[in-house]
Amino acid sequence: MAEPEIHLSKKFFRATDWAATRHAERAPDPARAAPSLGQVLGIASLLLDDGANEREAIAAVLLDAVGDAEVPIDEFRERFGKKVAKLVAVAADARTDAGRGDRRLDANTWRERRIRSLASLQREDDTGLVRVRAADALRDLRAFQTELRRHGSIAFARFPTPPAEQLDHYRTLVAAYAELIPRSRIDTALQSALNEMERLVELDTATAAWRVAHVDAA
Repeated sequence: MAEPEIHLSKKFFRATDWAATRHAERAPDPARAAPSLGQVLGIASLLLDDGANEREAIAAVLLDAVGDAEVPIDEFRERFGKKVAKLVAVAADARTDAGRGDRRLDANTWRERRIRSLASLQREDDTGLVRVRAADALRDLRAFQTELRRHGSIAFARFPTPPAEQLDHYRTLVAAYAELIPRSRIDTALQSALNEMERLVELDTATAAWRVAHVDAA
């Protein structure tokens, strides 16, 4: 039986237009950056493929556009409604990425954020929000897989905590989503991404590279 088609309204396309423009503004050289829909449809495409509704898809494109910047919650409420704004705000606050550049997290801050994020996930009763967070985690995991393929296990050097601890975080996260959205497409994709990442990792090499970057350099 064919899956029901999800109809997207003009509201979704207004959101993608806003998100593409915002994404271009965040580029290193905004004057040369062109708005790109492809750059802000990553999480939304995962959600729509999993049967999410329009509200979740809109939250996803906004989340992609915001990145690790502050969520303009009042603007989102006015433009897209309170429910969308809440989805974006909670999902953004729950992110556990290590950050980059000036926003890179130290080990203690990352651990505190990880504990808080997992705790909020385990008590979350909004399936839509769980799906948005899971799709965001899948996109993050796949992006790191790309780093591993390009640079090998040295890619772990950008994290504030040792590779074994980072791997444990991914395993715990994927296990949590397996309980909350079992047998969904996102759950299956998360499991596959984790398996592929573990196949790519040479833990001894990753740990040695991490020590050079964090311990020996201190």
